[in-house]
Amino acid sequence: MSTHAQRSPSGASGWLECAGWASDPKGSKYADEGTAAHELAALSLERGTDPRDFLGQQIQAGENTFTVDDEMVLAVGDYVSYIRDVVRGTNGALMVEQRLSIEAITGEPGAHGTSDAVILAPGELIIADLKYGRGVPVEADGNPQLQIYALAAMDEFSLAHDFTSVRMVIHQPRLGAVSEWVQPVEELEEFRATIKKRIAIHDANPEARNPGTKQCQWCAAKATCSALARKVQDEVGADFDDLTSGEQVENVPAMLPDVNLASAMKAADLIESWLKAVRAEVESRLLAGQPVPGFKLVQGKKGNRKWTNEQEAEAALKAMRVKHEQMYDYSVISPTTAEKLAKAEVIGPRQWPKLQALITQADGKPSVAPETDKRPALVMSAVADDFQDVTSPLDTCDLA
Repeated sequence: MSTHAQRSPSGASGWLECAGWASDPKGSKYADEGTAAHELAALSLERGTDPRDFLGQQIQAGENTFTVDDEMVLAVGDYVSYIRDVVRGTNGALMVEQRLSIEAITGEPGAHGTSDAVILAPGELIIADLKYGRGVPVEADGNPQLQIYALAAMDEFSLAHDFTSVRMVIHQPRLGAVSEWVQPVEELEEFRATIKKRIAIHDANPEARNPGTKQCQWCAAKATCSALARKVQDEVGADFDDLTSGEQVENVPAMLPDVNLASAMKAADLIESWLKAVRAEVESRLLAGQPVPGFKLVQGKKGNRKWTNEQEAEAALKAMRVKHEQMYDYSVISPTTAEKLAKAEVIGPRQWPKLQALITQADGKPSVAPETDKRPALVMSAVADDFQDVTSPLDTCDLA
């Protein structure tokens, strides 16, 4: 992606909704780790090799250096295998880390985006995006980042290829998640028109702000956005000063009505995201020596103790004749580590099924999700149903 692209595909969910959306120029270690994983995937696909061939090698990404370990090899290997299977299954032509012009889509001169994988198949354009993080699953359905990549690829390759549909894929190997969405070309062109309308609205009123969970999630300006602060206050339903004044409020129900509770729950992610950003902004300013009224930096809790040199500590303990079983902590490897050894063929194909028979996995705990979530709803019985009726016959007798 061009560093000059203010309206980048990766930030589309933000800038399409709010004129004030801003990307984070600082990045993060997690983002750099994703960049390293993308580089490993690109090398493997371009050279026709296995990610394991790069095991132990170092990849520089941003200000961080990452060593290709078993976890990265396995995760990237899943993505690489998926892409190769799609290419074979469609007889398509693969382009890796394809740089695409988005100038005609966003109107920004010279702007480009880079798609992880573009596959030109008979009658079908396929856009695939690798997401290496361990965050929440991302759906391909209606994903504006992939749609912009798809539009840019159509602009570049439609003269030589007759596409009738576009398949958009988000592959999250560390979550075991693959999301696919197919959209007809006609509908994708309607999205192009939507982009132009949104941009025209934002350009006409660049100071307008439209806070919301989706657009604020990755916005670098949310900590200091007054519109978001007002929205959070409105969603909470009370003035912060009133909440902390200590004064008793009359005629307030003991419990929130169901409708109010549901509204508050819908706003929970946005509020939590805003609070996290505010804390980070205050800490950043104090670390930079900028005063924040009412707050200061203090020394936090000390970290865990550790040996300055494990080899010297081990030698000292041996010289003290400390027993072997007292010197070392041992634990059997986890099923995840064992599976890695099986994929690396350290554990043989006949041995692995025997270990699988010894593995158990607890069901996930019930968690709250919006009704739009694709997972089926759990059917829960009312709490009262779980208790036996122990009412005494005397309780129901008419003693009058």
